[in-house]
Amino acid sequence: MSTPDAGGSFAAAKSCPLPCTRSSAPADRVRVRAARESDLAQIAAIWNYEVLGSNATTDTEPRSLAAQREWLARHTERYPVVVAAIASDDPERDEDVLAYGSLSPYQAKPAFARTVEDSVYVERNRRGAGLGGLILAELIRRAQVLEHHSILARITAKNTASLRLHARHGFHPVGRERESAFKLGRWHDVTIMQRPLD
Repeated sequence: MSTPDAGGSFAAAKSCPLPCTRSSAPADRVRVRAARESDLAQIAAIWNYEVLGSNATTDTEPRSLAAQREWLARHTERYPVVVAAIASDDPERDEDVLAYGSLSPYQAKPAFARTVEDSVYVERNRRGAGLGGLILAELIRRAQVLEHHSILARITAKNTASLRLHARHGFHPVGRERESAFKLGRWHDVTIMQRPLD
């Protein structure tokens, strides 16, 4: 199980809630690339929304910009963070981060060194545009290049969009934790999905 700061505990790729503004960005404008420090405020905004208002992660404490910097620093070359971004209309920044994802250690023990856990988060007003799929495909590609053996995803059992996303990318259910997470006033089951890479 990943720690709260390691990259998130669940994949968030839910349907866009109403009211919602769907992304009108053409697919050819979206660029998937490694995350950088200038992305951290936008990554924190996406993360903190899920922390405070959804069951996409069981974390309950929002991250400050300083905490987000520490989080990125812990993601070494073997545990990348990627973003889906487009050129921004905001003069304060070059690009808008629409989604992000990361690979994190599955367990700290050396025996698990080649098993990773993925996290995928999409900005709430950009859901339904295929961004989660772009992020997850890139994480899988990078995990293969890094010679990881397996990727696991721990997904709240009612997060059907994320379960479908992972199934489309070759993940299969391997277990279910019953009422293992308590958040927003209720218990949540957690589905564990896995994709072998070798």
